[in-house]
Amino acid sequence: MPARSLSTLVVLALAALPRLASAQKLDKDDKAFLDAVKPILLADEDKVYKSLKEKSDRLEFQQIFWARRDQDLQTPGNEYKNEYERARAEADRLYRVPTMPGSQTDCGRVFILLGKPDEVQQEGGGQPGLRSPEIWTYRDRPGRSFTGGKAAIAFDEECRAPGALMPQMDRVAAQLVVQPTLEYKVKDGRLVKLADLLPKDSAARALLKQPRQDFPAGLQASYLKIADGGTALLGLVRGESAGLGVIDSGGSKSLRLAVVASAVAEDGKEAGWTEQVVTAPVEADGSFVAGFKLALRPGKYTLKAGAVEEKGKGSLATMPVDVPDLSKVESGADGTASKLASAGSLIVVRRVEELPGGTSDPNHPLHAFELGPLRLIPAFGGVAKVSDQVEFFYQVYDLKLDAATGKADASAVVSVLRDGKTPVAKAPPNPIVTEFAGSTVGPIPLANFGPGKYVVQLKITDKIGKREIVQEAPLEVQP
Repeated sequence: MPARSLSTLVVLALAALPRLASAQKLDKDDKAFLDAVKPILLADEDKVYKSLKEKSDRLEFQQIFWARRDQDLQTPGNEYKNEYERARAEADRLYRVPTMPGSQTDCGRVFILLGKPDEVQQEGGGQPGLRSPEIWTYRDRPGRSFTGGKAAIAFDEECRAPGALMPQMDRVAAQLVVQPTLEYKVKDGRLVKLADLLPKDSAARALLKQPRQDFPAGLQASYLKIADGGTALLGLVRGESAGLGVIDSGGSKSLRLAVVASAVAEDGKEAGWTEQVVTAPVEADGSFVAGFKLALRPGKYTLKAGAVEEKGKGSLATMPVDVPDLSKVESGADGTASKLASAGSLIVVRRVEELPGGTSDPNHPLHAFELGPLRLIPAFGGVAKVSDQVEFFYQVYDLKLDAATGKADASAVVSVLRDGKTPVAKAPPNPIVTEFAGSTVGPIPLANFGPGKYVVQLKITDKIGKREIVQEAPLEVQP
């Protein structure tokens, strides 16, 4: 099985930051806001805020900033904002040093993000007038776990932690964004208001509240890492077009659809949603497929997704999902943290297309599967005809690098197993020398396998990190 390298597809690209006119100089209140939220402010948010031209836009930014961290947008208050302000005040009281308030020290930031440590060990040897060096220990607790069950963080007499810790704290801060669909969008040079970003009672949103099945519909999900360290759920909705408003243009059939998706956390609150109007092609068998993307924190959700066509008929499918953490870290005895290698979902695709002119198309039904200048055309459920050919797509993240060479030493092997047991095909090992990698194996004619059910297996061996990762995907070859 041939392999094709896709070095440009290392991670899903985040939406480009808006191009704005030169910003006005930040005033005292603007700077006070940045100082107040510094422990949880993301790098991209900092750039957007400082780029905003109008004072009113910066005030609107602040509203969106807190809404993105609000577990329940339906309640009048913001529970997390209140919790944060209490923690910041406590950090200022406990960890102040001569040069800065306590909440802006490393001690203060860790306290705000992880809470009170389970154990504090003073090392002694501090200078007069300064704090004693300390080691804070955190153990697993509900909603947060550590490699090996605990993490130890060392702080010096000025409340500074090892530099390697702060990128890990950035990831913790990013996980506080529980409403990732509330983005900082710019239209006509102005920041779109929070009121215009909140969910509207469209026909598609109504389908989420009052589910129905006007036509057969199915759902599947895959996962890839996004640039800020979070996880992207890439979903597909498949439906049957019989009885719907199919458009026939020159022998090519299509449907105009509003595709909607929502992820509901275990506490019953909506953790993310999306809605998009697309024109989806109708296949020869009468089916249609459309994609969607949700940025979610790792955890268990109920995924609800469906489509409403122009005549008002709609169907909603539901499935449980367990969103993986593709940014895991392990803590060393000295308090430093290192990334653990991981892999996104193994995806069976019919083909990989180059985008015309390399330009993304937000109205394409498979826009969610656009990565860089390419678009994946997935095989829903891994189902294909014996006369078809398919490719297998994968991404690998955070491979350990050799300290001397700066290179990884890993390999990826893709195999096809009949009934998940008997190997019937195996690609040559694909050597990987970079921290991140993406590749496809194929095209593979399915006539070589014959009808039946198979399992595609990806095995990543990280020699430096001494870690093996296995991902699998179903493949069904139909007559």
